Amino acid sequence: MGRKIILSVIVLVFLEVAAFSQKNDSVKVRLNHYSLTLGIGWSHYYDNLEYGDKNISQDFAGLSVKFFWEPEHRLSLGLESGYYHLFKVKYQLTNDASAEVNRSVVPFLLLVRMRIVDHFYLGTGMGLAVINNKVSGGNSEILTKTWSLSNYEFSGSYVYPLKRHLNVGGEFKVFNFGNLNDWIYSLQVVCAIKI
Repeated sequence: MGRKIILSVIVLVFLEVAAFSQKNDSVKVRLNHYSLTLGIGWSHYYDNLEYGDKNISQDFAGLSVKFFWEPEHRLSLGLESGYYHLFKVKYQLTNDASAEVNRSVVPFLLLVRMRIVDHFYLGTGMGLAVINNKVSGGNSEILTKTWSLSNYEFSGSYVYPLKRHLNVGGEFKVFNFGNLNDWIYSLQVVCAIKI
């Protein structure tokens, strides 16, 4: 009889220790989050043909928007879009008439980004792009759109946290557009907001 009482007391003590040893943590820590990154800066169009034309402009401002899912590990998955003006060529046809050719691109990319060390990231992406062409001259204008299906990008960025939900930094990226077999180099200032 004494053994049953001692065993019952020991079992009750272990159950009480097991039941009350795990207290709820008052601070909830999210191990993953989302971020929205806006970037603006210089972009340079590098074509596969040597135009040698003094009338061509290849340096413009570029804009990018990225949305990332950032889990607790070093890899992040995301989506990117933006707007990049590739080039502009202006020709003087006669004394009174001129023509202008503009090309811009809007990419839609799936991204993978990896944190290498604190605040420094390397990334790559692939996806689609819409290439917009505009030819204007005289009183007429021709607009065309072309889809480029095989595009990729490589990027390196340094993003420093200013506040808990606000990061700022810089990013260098290289795009290749498969339909054109041309490149864009871009250097941007980025601002990331953690959601």
